[in-house]
Amino acid sequence: MDEPMPLLEVTGLAAGYGRTRIVDGVDLCVQPGTWLGLLGANGSGKSTLLRAITGQIRLQAGRVLIGGIDLAEAPERAKQQFGYAVDGADLPEALTALQYLELVASIRGCAADAWPCGDLIGPLALQRWMHMRIGDCSLGTRMKISLAGALLDGPPLLILDESLNGLDPVASWRIRGILRELVEGGHHAVVLSTHMLETVATNCSDVVFLDGGAINHRWHATQLEAARNTAGGFEALVMQALLETRSAA
Repeated sequence: MDEPMPLLEVTGLAAGYGRTRIVDGVDLCVQPGTWLGLLGANGSGKSTLLRAITGQIRLQAGRVLIGGIDLAEAPERAKQQFGYAVDGADLPEALTALQYLELVASIRGCAADAWPCGDLIGPLALQRWMHMRIGDCSLGTRMKISLAGALLDGPPLLILDESLNGLDPVASWRIRGILRELVEGGHHAVVLSTHMLETVATNCSDVVFLDGGAINHRWHATQLEAARNTAGGFEALVMQALLETRSAA
């Protein structure tokens, strides 16, 4: 049986700001049914990498394919293939939560409540915030709104940049459950940048560790499963990678 087309292919990616390269030589391949965890210290290039993959900044080198569509050649078509949970601080503060969801829905050509997992307003306790300006919402509420927008119309690829940070425990649990269900269905994939090792250890099928703008370590499902059964578990695996990185510096 032929393998399904990757939902994300990144080859030789380099990106940054001005003439400065923040990430360089990054290769990634994300298949349907994958939850990829992106780890790295502050300043390692995680957010820059995700901004490049989602077309927020231009590539300085390399290529990005989203569902087989070249991001540089057909950006509008490529962007239809993913949902990107932007930083809560980057949401349009003058809009209400409902207006923001209606804006995203108009771009995607779907209803403002077309989530693949049923209603999200109730489970995320967003009812009281729907008609309030985003600028008046807390960081956690903004992240809920951003995640709700990313999930609209059930795009095959979901890209989340520290998007579970700041959520209350119930909202975090519900979102992780939704993401797991989508990934386990075999038609979606998640790319999650985070510092939350427990979330990565219990949810991700693949993990990459970014250091100095390059991928320093990769762990696949079999390695992660083996790590869970050893002393220290996945945390020990990541700490060892960090120590190796610092000793080599």
